[in-house]
Amino acid sequence: MATYETIKQTLLTYQQEHLLHFYDQLTETEQQSLLTQIDQIDFENLKETSQQQEERATISALPSHSAEMFTTTELVNMHEHGLSLLADGKVAVVLLAGGQGTRLGHNGPKGTVNMDGTAATSLFALQAKRIQALQQEVKTTISWYIMTSPINDEETTTFFKENGYFGLKPEQITFFLQDVSPALTPEGKVMLEDKGTVFQAPNGNGGVFASMQKAGILAELKNNHVKWVFFNNIDNALVQVADPYFLGYADQQGAAISSKSVKKADPNEKVGVLGQRDGKPSVIEYSELTEEQRHQPELQDANIGIHLFDVEFLEQTADQVLPYHLAHKKISTIKEDGTTVQPLEPNGYKLEKFYFDVFPYASNMSIFQVERANEFLPVKNKTGKDSLEEAQKRFN
Repeated sequence: MATYETIKQTLLTYQQEHLLHFYDQLTETEQQSLLTQIDQIDFENLKETSQQQEERATISALPSHSAEMFTTTELVNMHEHGLSLLADGKVAVVLLAGGQGTRLGHNGPKGTVNMDGTAATSLFALQAKRIQALQQEVKTTISWYIMTSPINDEETTTFFKENGYFGLKPEQITFFLQDVSPALTPEGKVMLEDKGTVFQAPNGNGGVFASMQKAGILAELKNNHVKWVFFNNIDNALVQVADPYFLGYADQQGAAISSKSVKKADPNEKVGVLGQRDGKPSVIEYSELTEEQRHQPELQDANIGIHLFDVEFLEQTADQVLPYHLAHKKISTIKEDGTTVQPLEPNGYKLEKFYFDVFPYASNMSIFQVERANEFLPVKNKTGKDSLEEAQKRFN
């Protein structure tokens, strides 16, 4: 680890010397802990983040396919091909599950939210049952990698253990930790949580690739001759994990990334769409689209967070530094006079990475549009649209 003098010089270089303001008031153990935290911060990346500006990009569409575009024979072949990939051990599953269920009125990891008051209908259990059914069909064990975060890792692993891993083998499930990142003031200063602690929060779903590499998962996938990694978020109650149709489609298309989409509910639905930004595969945010573009028939593929990544592509891009995005939040911090601030309004920016920022590194991408009613029921709110209430009605 770098010495105090080295870290002090680094902080002076990046005008972040306030992080050592309380250093002399700390115990020796606390001082070492603070220095370790500071040493792990990529200040150059933070500098670029605080100075980044949005640039108007050229937006264009990517072609997509739906089941209706294929003959019955083609669909049968697609499904059979997907099953053969599973049976041959060419597919692994990665679940992004680092969030809490706070917005749903639930105290615990979002994956422990359930449909009828029992763990057997939790979001985790619904996906485990899907994997179990596929395993019975193809007579092969499917590796399941679950990304947790420092705020929910212990509760998540305990939940699985207490519920017998929902019928799966403990050894086929690997939990790995999402990284954290600091928060910035509006002036670009790294925020302290208390005198000896840098404020840190999970760094967004885009941290998954670096976390997989750090945990040795990418190397394990390569050693096990896995070709495709199925990625999905925890909050879709209808996700068809490792869908054979999707697998067969992606493998036949041959692109490095394949994504599922649903048709936008209406042109002004506030969702990101799959397309191209400056000629490269991307998720185009609602705010980036003009009114005219929002109504273009070719730009109606809403991103639903379900993707297949070619393992070779992930290996090639694992060292790419994805950009941070700023999320204006209320952040508990400490002032120079030592008093703690519990803000009533957003006072800083959490730094988040998005997994789809790796898309532009792919030479091509294929899109498989599916029916929203069958495959997309996001659980993002407690009541109303895209809610736990809506999901529970569907399952009861």
